[in-house]
Amino acid sequence: MTAPFDQGTLSRRVLLRRLAGAVATGLTVSQAFAQDAALQALIDQNLDSDYGQGFDSTSRTIHMPKASLPTLSPATVQHTEQAIGQFEGIVARGGWPQVGQADRMRLGARHPAVTALRQRLTVSGDLDAHAGSSDIYDSYVEAGVRRFQARHGLSADGIVKEQTLKALNVPAEVRLAQLRTNVVRLRSLSGNLGNRFVVCNIPAARIEAIEGGVAVSRHTAVAGKVDRPSPDINSKIV
Repeated sequence: MTAPFDQGTLSRRVLLRRLAGAVATGLTVSQAFAQDAALQALIDQNLDSDYGQGFDSTSRTIHMPKASLPTLSPATVQHTEQAIGQFEGIVARGGWPQVGQADRMRLGARHPAVTALRQRLTVSGDLDAHAGSSDIYDSYVEAGVRRFQARHGLSADGIVKEQTLKALNVPAEVRLAQLRTNVVRLRSLSGNLGNRFVVCNIPAARIEAIEGGVAVSRHTAVAGKVDRPSPDINSKIV
């Protein structure tokens, strides 16, 4: 059973925590809320339930894109190039640590692997370096995990399950190589797209309708399998 709660009281508590986080990181309140709003929009796209609508976090080092930003656009190339520069710096500094296996690390849990998780999220910019170093999975760690999940197209529930742990433990060198490979593909695909077009992201099983540089509509796609791959086409449609 779950006890009833006052949504208004919860919202006020979240508001106070956000204000405290903004002060702790030197951000104005408006900047803090702007970043939270952008992240929450991305999280809402990936959630299948109404899991917590707010969270406190000092994680402000990753710029979260607008929810209406298309997956494929001329800006995608620019952002990928910027990410390559960031990852080159991460790799040069030794990458990030591997996070050990734990049984669904979540808010309130205590486990030695949480310490490595904090370090991992800090290196990638999902968790502020001043958020502590304990082995307790607190609200700052949960917020960092949700940011990481939102950026990687995972269900942003703040719980480290199998898929999230697998993504966390991809070495920085591998991510850098992926970015370098994909920026070449993006350059070849993002030119002369026109003002209105539809694009299917086959690996993500998602279709986007783009107009004026904005994703005005998104839909789940039916994608093929390894033995029955989806066709790769470029065509005018009505």
